Amino acid sequence: MTAATKPRLAPVDVETAREPLATIFASVRAHYGAPPSLGHRLIANHPALYRRWLGLGSELLTAGVLPADVRELVIMRVALNTRCDYEWRSHWGAAVASGLAPAFLEGWRAAPAIREPIESRLAAAAALADSLHASSDVDDELWSQLGDLFSAEEILELLMLVGHYTTTAYVLNALRAG
Repeated sequence: MTAATKPRLAPVDVETAREPLATIFASVRAHYGAPPSLGHRLIANHPALYRRWLGLGSELLTAGVLPADVRELVIMRVALNTRCDYEWRSHWGAAVASGLAPAFLEGWRAAPAIREPIESRLAAAAALADSLHASSDVDDELWSQLGDLFSAEEILELLMLVGHYTTTAYVLNALRAG
């Protein structure tokens, strides 16, 4: 995971943010019950991109068709694969709330191999994240397995989830979000 250092850009100040960020930050605060996190405030240095990034992320988190445990397992797997401590910490609570055991997640950090026993849908989702990370592709065997376990809509959401959170991890790592 990335070492904590000072962010490379100054985070946007929530209290002095001008429109449209003031309105967006207020919505984020209302949704999460807390001010926007450091990652949000760093990405908000480009308000138009921030708004679109937030829109896709919110859609995947709140309106997606995947069960919460599958979604959060994929996000945690992406965080592990990309060594994004910030993403790992940010989704820890949601991952545990979704039913993923803390010992299971910590076991991944110690030894990242997918170990049995793990429910087949979770194993396939983790394998997808690993495959995309390693080769930017999915082989026919894994694709067939995904097709047996997930609907077309769920597969597309899985692909978008891995892509969105990989992009987010790259950005947060490069910005030294910590």
